Amino acid sequence: MSSKLSTGKIIGLIVLGVLVVMALWFVSTYNTLINLEENAKTAQADIEVQYQRRFDLIPNLVKTAQGIADLEKTVFQNLADARTRYAGAPSGSAERIGAINQAESALSRLLVIVENYPQLKSSESFLKLQDQLEGTENRISVARTTYNEVVNTYNKRLRVFPSNVIASFFAFGERARYEAVTGAEEAPAVEFDFNN
Repeated sequence: MSSKLSTGKIIGLIVLGVLVVMALWFVSTYNTLINLEENAKTAQADIEVQYQRRFDLIPNLVKTAQGIADLEKTVFQNLADARTRYAGAPSGSAERIGAINQAESALSRLLVIVENYPQLKSSESFLKLQDQLEGTENRISVARTTYNEVVNTYNKRLRVFPSNVIASFFAFGERARYEAVTGAEEAPAVEFDFNN
């Protein structure tokens, strides 16, 4: 009878040990998912800071450019619309990413326009703003790369078994990556109609 009791205790201890290991794995996996999600949120916030800096610099750049050259109104309107859409959209949303892409497209056109105005390029205030904007663009590039790396790790963890079970149970969702704007591989075309 004592051997049955010993065997029962051993089986009970094994079952208890397995349950403890499973509980520890569950908690560890959940905490890892939380950490990865928070890292993604932080990386997103870093990008948002740089985009806000860009949106703050653009009006100054545009005002300086307007003072020297009569540029296309559509570029300014697109930049203004993008800024409005950006400010009204939730962080990390498709709407906000669309506004960023719209701003990038309009900004590319603005910079091409600037190349056609030597007096604008030589303006000291414009050069300072352009340098600040270039620095911001570099920061955005680094922040987007970092964000995509963090999101890649997070999204992989959401899809890999067995952590995907916990992720689906607690409704962790994939995060969108920042990708190149459609048509970014082509230089923007800018035409001037000096007759009007």
